[in-house]
Amino acid sequence: MGTAPLHLIEKSIVTQRFMDCDVAIKVATHFGPDVVKRLFKEIGAMKKIGYHENVMCMLGWASPGDSPCLVYDIAEMSVLSFVSDFREKPDDQVPCKKFLSILWQVSRGMQYIASKGIIHRSLSARNILLFGPTVAKISYFTNCCFCGSENFMIKDLTVKKISAKSMALESLTEKIFSEKSDIWAFGILAYEMFTFGRAPYEALNDDEIVEFLNQGNRIERPSNVNDQFYEIMMGCWNADPDSRPTFKALEKTFFEIVEVKNELYGYVQTNIYSV
Repeated sequence: MGTAPLHLIEKSIVTQRFMDCDVAIKVATHFGPDVVKRLFKEIGAMKKIGYHENVMCMLGWASPGDSPCLVYDIAEMSVLSFVSDFREKPDDQVPCKKFLSILWQVSRGMQYIASKGIIHRSLSARNILLFGPTVAKISYFTNCCFCGSENFMIKDLTVKKISAKSMALESLTEKIFSEKSDIWAFGILAYEMFTFGRAPYEALNDDEIVEFLNQGNRIERPSNVNDQFYEIMMGCWNADPDSRPTFKALEKTFFEIVEVKNELYGYVQTNIYSV
């Protein structure tokens, strides 16, 4: 009820809709100091992020009991649920243009997140949420970390609850995280989408994944992805983090792909900025 704290802070046209609206509430499923600490960490990250059209922004938070409650806008579904619906459908019914639009939007949101010195660490199809027919937003900042060093990376030996299937090689072997480890996860996200929700390294356990990657192997090209697109994915999985693209470069790449497809370009521009 009333005006969301986010709008009181931002005071923009796009946030004025967060007044007397339905919301989603994120609470701890069980109480404990670790869970509460992670939720307060997420609150800190969301405050730092503020508002971006491709990030699931926190509208406000409250602490009525021993654990905080985070208030968010309501999404329709996750990207994982969206792409999974196309597993049994013929190729001509797969909206590849929308898949590309989602990846472009995620690269925009992640570029903004990286500019705030935040490493997401849990970028995956299940953590990208869809609003309406076209708008994608990055969610789930419970595992994020803040990067205050000059080289924009952090070594975290205490990391928990992060899926090895989306982790970069240096994160698996040295517990090093940076924008470039999120870039690796972006490549995994693209794989998840174009395989309609298939998990990477399906037959491998965590130790086998490390050995597989150390030997120079990478996930195979999905059958519906061309060589040019697979080259973008492989660039995200370069063993040398410095040789991977930045989110700024990926945003430019996907914008150019979208712009070439005039129909999609109009579709994206019309819908994203009318929200």
